[in-house]
Amino acid sequence: MLDYSKEPVNDYFLIDMKSFYSSVECVERNLDPLTAELVVMSRADNTGSGLTLAASPTAKSKYGITNVSRPRDLPYPLPKELHIVPPRMNLYIKKN
Repeated sequence: MLDYSKEPVNDYFLIDMKSFYSSVECVERNLDPLTAELVVMSRADNTGSGLTLAASPTAKSKYGITNVSRPRDLPYPLPKELHIVPPRMNLYIKKN
């Protein structure tokens, strides 16, 4: 058994940024990140498709969206309360 009593002791502070990209997008749009239905989705012009980079907790639970969903996986017709937004990586870096 290992004796951890001789190991250095440090304090660490972590913040779990649940669905960080979607949370930033919600705040930028004056939406509540915990209740808004928002998906951050990339777009590949050469394929006509994209990939979900982040989804709000509500969008995940209500529509079954995951962080690897494709546009074809979104509900059709799109509900008017579901916001599909493009990624803004420089904004996320700034906010982080």
